[in-house]
Amino acid sequence: MTWTNILSQDTTENRSEYLPDIFGILKTKAEFDLKNSLMRFEVRNARFGATGKINNYMSYKVEIDLSDEGKMKMLDAYVRFVPVTNLGFYLGQRKIPFSTDYMRNPAENIFANRSFLAKYINDGMRDIGFYVEYEIPGQFPVNILLGAVNGTGNNNPQWIEKPNLVSRLSFGPEKGIRVTGNCYYGDDLNKEHLAMFGGELRYNNGSFFIESEYIRRTWTDTLSVRHHDDGLYIHSYYNFTRENNIIYMITPTARFDFIGESIIGDMVDASRYTFGINIGFEPKQFYSEIRLNYENYLKSSLPIHTDKLTLEFIARF
Repeated sequence: MTWTNILSQDTTENRSEYLPDIFGILKTKAEFDLKNSLMRFEVRNARFGATGKINNYMSYKVEIDLSDEGKMKMLDAYVRFVPVTNLGFYLGQRKIPFSTDYMRNPAENIFANRSFLAKYINDGMRDIGFYVEYEIPGQFPVNILLGAVNGTGNNNPQWIEKPNLVSRLSFGPEKGIRVTGNCYYGDDLNKEHLAMFGGELRYNNGSFFIESEYIRRTWTDTLSVRHHDDGLYIHSYYNFTRENNIIYMITPTARFDFIGESIIGDMVDASRYTFGINIGFEPKQFYSEIRLNYENYLKSSLPIHTDKLTLEFIARF
C-alpha cells in the first residue's frame, strides 16, 4: 500500500462526518373554491438544499426552491461559526427569526395554507445579515438571538446607511410550556420606521400541541402617514398513533386566525376557521403526509379569500 493510499483512507475516515446532508421538501395540492365552483392543481414547493459542517467550529446551510408559488428562489445561504459551546454566529441569508409559525418550513406548517400572520405580516422577511445566538441550557432553557440585516429583502444586497435590527427571546423546552418574544425595527420598501412586536405562547407534550401568537406592526408611508395593523392566531392538533402497515399517525387539526387594522379595536379585515386531518405514514411527523383542510371565512376583504377544500401531499427527505 502506498503512502498516498494511506493518506487518502485517513482523510476519508476523518472527514466522513463532514459530508453534506442533502434534504428536500415537495408540497403538492389540489384546491376547490367552494364559493365559485372552481378548482386547481399546484406544486406549491419543491425545495432542495444541503447542510453540513466544515470542522468542529464552522457549518453551513444552502437551500433553493424550484417552485415557490411558481417562482424559483434562493432561500437560505449562510455560514455558522461556533467558537464555544452554546454560542453561534450566523452570516448570510435566512428567514429573519421573527415568529415561530413563519420560520417553519412548508412541511411543518401543520396546515395546507399559511396563517394570516405568516402570509401577510411576515411575508418577505428573508434577508441577508449577521446574527448572534446564545443558548442557556437547563430544565427551563433560554435562547437569545440578536441580528442586523440589510432590510432590502431576499437575495438583494443593496448598500444601506444603517441595518434593520431583530431580537428574539425564548423561554422553555421543546416539550412543555414555551414563551417567546420578537422585535424588529428598521426601514422597508415604501415603509419607514417599521416596527414589529410579537408574543408567542406554546404547549407541547409530544401528542397534544397548542400555540398562539400575536403580532403588531406600525410604519410610515411615503406620504408621512402612520399605519398600523395586527393579527392573531391560535392553532392546535392531537396525534393519534396506531399500529398499521400503512397509516402510522392520524392528526386532527384546528386553527382560528384573524388580521386587520386593529383586531383589538374590532377593525378586522379577514378571519377564518380551518379544520383538517393529517394522515402520516411514518413515526417522524411532517415527513410523509396526506392532508385534507376545510377553510371557512367569517370575514374577508379580498376576493382571493373564499371557503375552500384543499387536498395536499407532503414528501420530505
